[in-house]
Parts: sequence; C-alpha cells; structure tokens
Amino acid sequence: MTKRACWCGNEKFKDFSSEYARCVACGTLVELIALSDEALEVKNDDADFYGKKYWLEHQSKDFGYPNIFQRAKKDLTDRNLHWLKTLLKFKAPPSKVLELGCSHGSFVALLRQAGFDASGMEMSPWVVEFAQETFNIPMLVGPVENIELEAGTFDVIALMDVLEHLPDPVGTMSHALKLLKPDGILIIQTPQANDDMTYPALLESNSPFLEQFKADEHIYLFTQNSVAALFKKIGAKFIQFEPPIFHQYDMFFVVSRQPIEMISEEDAEKSIETPKGRFVQALLDQDKQIKSIEEHVKTIDADRAARLDQIHALTNMIHELQAAAGK
Repeated sequence: MTKRACWCGNEKFKDFSSEYARCVACGTLVELIALSDEALEVKNDDADFYGKKYWLEHQSKDFGYPNIFQRAKKDLTDRNLHWLKTLLKFKAPPSKVLELGCSHGSFVALLRQAGFDASGMEMSPWVVEFAQETFNIPMLVGPVENIELEAGTFDVIALMDVLEHLPDPVGTMSHALKLLKPDGILIIQTPQANDDMTYPALLESNSPFLEQFKADEHIYLFTQNSVAALFKKIGAKFIQFEPPIFHQYDMFFVVSRQPIEMISEEDAEKSIETPKGRFVQALLDQDKQIKSIEEHVKTIDADRAARLDQIHALTNMIHELQAAAGK
C-alpha cells in the first residue's frame, strides 16, 4: 500500500513494481518508498536530501551523471538550446521568465543572453550561490510558495525535470499559475510514463525509461493523459506537446489558462537580433546546421542499408539460380 495518495486524490492503486504503483483513477505512477514532505525541504544545506550533497555526490555517485560543474558547460549546447528553440515558438524577448529548479542556472543565463528578463530558483542556498557566481544571474531560494512574488507578473515559468519531484504538484502548480499573466505559459519537461507500460516488459527490453524509477526523488511519473488532467483540474486546460530532446523517456509541453498562441519563426528570429542576442542566434544557426548534417547522414545511411539489402537479395537469387542450374 502506497504511503501517499495520488495527486488526483485517489488512494486505490494497481501493483506495478516494488517501488511504484499505478493510480487506478488517472494512470500516474506513484512512488511507494516515499520520503516525507519535510525530508524534501532544504533547511540544512549540508545534510538535507536536496542540499549540497545532492549536487556534489548523489547524482554522480549514485547514477553516474555528470556533476554540476560539468553540466554547467555541457547543458548550454544541447538541452538549453532545445528548450530555447521551443520557448521562442510561444514567447519572445523581453518576456519575463522564472525557472523553478534551475540547477546551475545555464538555461537562465542563455535566456538572458537572448534578451529575456529571466531569473532562477533553487532549494539549496549552495546551488543558488553557485549559479550566481557561475553565470551572474538573479536567483531566489525556494520553495516558490515561500517567496514573495507579485501575482500575474511572469510571462513564462519553466520546470525542467522538476514536476516529478514535487510532493504537492497541484498546490505548487496552482501557485505558479497565480504568478503568471493571464496569457502566461508553463513550459515543462518531465518523464513520460505510458498507460500500457508494464515493469516486466521494461526490464525485458532494457528500456531507457528504467532510469526514471528513482523512488527517493521521482514521486509522480505522469502519462500525457494524467498530466493534462492535472492542469485541467487547476484551470489550465490548454496544453500543447512538443518534441522532447530525450524522446526515449521524456515529454515536453506548454500549458496555459488561455488558448496558446504561436510566434512565427521569422518574428522569433527578429526578436533576438540584438547585440547580445546575436551570440545566441549564432548558436541556434550552428545547431540548425548540425541537425541538417545529421539528417543528411541518416539519409545516406538508410540509402546504403537499402543498397546492401538489394545486393544481398541479388546474391541470394544468383546462388539459387546456380544451385538450380547445377541440378
């Protein structure tokens, strides 16, 4: 029996694995081995779960991920650019952006370079100081519910790999919506579970999604349907799913209380044609060229594979004809 109810309020579950159960009402996977809500707070940065050790030891030692110093460099040229390209479809500089759980702060720094009025928030004072020193960006110490921010002032609130960590996603997301302007958007990356997913099948296929079963920190693993239900419940019924950078296990979407409007690619490009933004435009142009080369290589590889298949088929036909003639 799970120690916590699902975010939707349901307390009836189906067995899934030793660490997770599936909510019979909405399909969300809910952790069974739950840390208390108090244990997820950062009151002692040297000892609490999401304190300094989470960034300096836990992620690298327990999961083999790059440490925060390495990620501060690497993230800029892959996931940060992907997130920025998507954001530019919906909001242009100088829109006001707040990233919750911004880690080292490189996405906030990139947004500011592009011309956005961006700031970040983290739970650990050590991480906040690291982000400030590394990227010279405005930072806040969370959780966001405890920060005095004026309602209706943000155009965008971003949560990248954060939603799954929230012990009260309904409460936190409701608060985030209050901070947004009426046409403001949330832009979110989070693991995507599937309604037909089974744990034995994931093990058998060695699915990349197995990495998302981190029961001490990933509290809720949503499906597309259940995450849409979450936001509909709190008054944000407009949701648009976008291609995630990690399609093997993530979903990426924009959600709003009002119909979501898009910006043309031409207008998005013009919005960052500023002295600072031109550096970002150069990165985006380079990324576009790399993607074009990758697609070209895929086409060449597919053509080569098709030709090899034809050669093998013709070779087999010749062998069969030779065998028939020898009889």
